[in-house]
Amino acid sequence: NPPALVEVFAQSIVEELDFRLEAGNMLDVARSLKSLGQDGYVVPRPHPSLVTKRVLVMERLDGFQFDDLERLKAENIDPHEIVRTGMVGFLEGAMVNGIFHGDLHGGNLFVRPDGKTALLDYGIVGRLTEPKRVAFLKLMMASMSSNVTGQVEAIRDLGALPHDVDIANVIVELGLDGSGIDPMQLDQAELVNEVNRLVKAMLGYGARMPRELMLFAKNMVFLEGAISTLTPDLDIFAEVQHIAMWFVKTHGNQLAADIGIKTDDFKVDLTAMKGQFGVDPATDEFTYRELQERREVIAKRFAGKE
Repeated sequence: NPPALVEVFAQSIVEELDFRLEAGNMLDVARSLKSLGQDGYVVPRPHPSLVTKRVLVMERLDGFQFDDLERLKAENIDPHEIVRTGMVGFLEGAMVNGIFHGDLHGGNLFVRPDGKTALLDYGIVGRLTEPKRVAFLKLMMASMSSNVTGQVEAIRDLGALPHDVDIANVIVELGLDGSGIDPMQLDQAELVNEVNRLVKAMLGYGARMPRELMLFAKNMVFLEGAISTLTPDLDIFAEVQHIAMWFVKTHGNQLAADIGIKTDDFKVDLTAMKGQFGVDPATDEFTYRELQERREVIAKRFAGKE
């Protein structure tokens, strides 16, 4: 999405040329994490009296690379906890407070000997308006309960689809109603045709990638890579269920107020997610390693290398 890329770069350049803005971002993210009780993250404190437009002075933090499995083992730190801290902290900040670090990558974080994750570089921060925060919340909870209509409505409300789009038609044409095709069952020509059909359909509906959604997606790609490195045998379905129920228990009142979810009635339903992954609805366990193996097969087939 070139327009969104240009918007991200343009805004980032302006923000990153003034370290006073970055110091402000650090404080805002730190306040958000503190209000949420997210003590698995550490944000370095800026020194306000020493920060200028061209100089950022902050607290010194020590640690090691987050993907150093040998060091994690030596420090008796569970890699799964590092992954869960990343996922929950990121999702909770966006959905509850409408703010999140917008540039997660290996150079912007490290693990401290006490097991906490130090988060650096706040030149890019995602900030959501109240309607978009609620849309993010709706998108995540709808994804965890197989509410496909709710997912598409949330994507529309985030600005990825026009406000007057026909939700029902989008669901049917993109195969989101369960009528989609399992890419594992397609040969190269069929894969190429299906991808072209989906892209044409999305463009026909006026789909675009807003800045906030692109930052969010970029961070999810990083977190997915962290899972691949640290916990490749993580059961995706079990983890999604754990996070969903944790959100319901922790933020039940806000879920009810913002999107009308009655926590007593909420049940995790991963049927739609399983369909998107192309696995049997009866499947109880599905590891990230299995997902990667499927993707590699599809990628090779798409490129004509299989």
